[in-house]
Amino acid sequence: MRLATYKAADGSSRAGAVVSVKGKDVVVDIANASGGSLPSDVLTLLQRGPAALRAANRVTKKGTGGIPLRSAKLLAPIQRPGKLICIAGNFQKHIEEGGGKRVDKKIIVPKLFIKPSSAVIGPGQAVTLPPVAENSTDWELELAVVMGKRGRDIPIDKALDYVAGYAVINDISGRKMEWNVAGRNPGGFDEFFDWLNGKWIDGFAAWGPWITTADDVPAPNKLDMELKVNDKVWQKGSTADMIFSFAEIISFASQFMTWEPGDVIASGTLDGTGDAAGVYLKAGDVMRGTVGNLGTLVTPVKGRTSPTGLKWRA
Repeated sequence: MRLATYKAADGSSRAGAVVSVKGKDVVVDIANASGGSLPSDVLTLLQRGPAALRAANRVTKKGTGGIPLRSAKLLAPIQRPGKLICIAGNFQKHIEEGGGKRVDKKIIVPKLFIKPSSAVIGPGQAVTLPPVAENSTDWELELAVVMGKRGRDIPIDKALDYVAGYAVINDISGRKMEWNVAGRNPGGFDEFFDWLNGKWIDGFAAWGPWITTADDVPAPNKLDMELKVNDKVWQKGSTADMIFSFAEIISFASQFMTWEPGDVIASGTLDGTGDAAGVYLKAGDVMRGTVGNLGTLVTPVKGRTSPTGLKWRA
């Protein structure tokens, strides 16, 4: 099943299932199809557990009452996930293109960081180049996993049982932060926090166009990945190249945090980033990211709308 969030005629956000009917995709409102017994938003649906997902699939699979996908306005599948966890350096070639050496998986652990929910945008929604990273904004195609059950201290062999589904995500990044501070010469700890700040910018977590439930993704570690900027392919590879699998990431993190339904984990990106080539996004660009059969995430780029040099110091 493909779970989506769409904007209804009254402007509200609604949970829908994208269903193929006679070769054409339609969006079926889950709450309406269930006669009101199922919730009208995706997060609450996930919180009700696997039985609710099965019920949603059952009441929507015929496509009755659906609206054409081409005329539907899709939003981020979950607009404010409780946690959005990302993985740094999870593809060997991406590490190497940034000047790093190959890592030995046996003696390292996953490097996790978090993005704020305010960074989330949905399919087709434009990301705005911010003044603080106007000339250094980059793309990072990744696979997102969406948690479906609450869990802590999860064994690796049970980890994927906690997954509700998968989606495409673009971990957009500001590579060089410009703080408008005369004489600043960042180094060490400053550079690390500049890197983090460059991940947290509004709009820098584009994802969608929907969540494909886990039963329809039998091999998440063997999905082709491709990202285009305009007509040029920049990233091309496979989730098979991940250093740490999702099962390992879920299990590792569960030692110190509780996973909850609707939490999102991004896989880390493959090689082919713009930063490695000294090329960055500009207004008018369009990114198109595809992972396996999970759909294509389209993200336009627009110029900044805020002032260049905010005077935040008295």
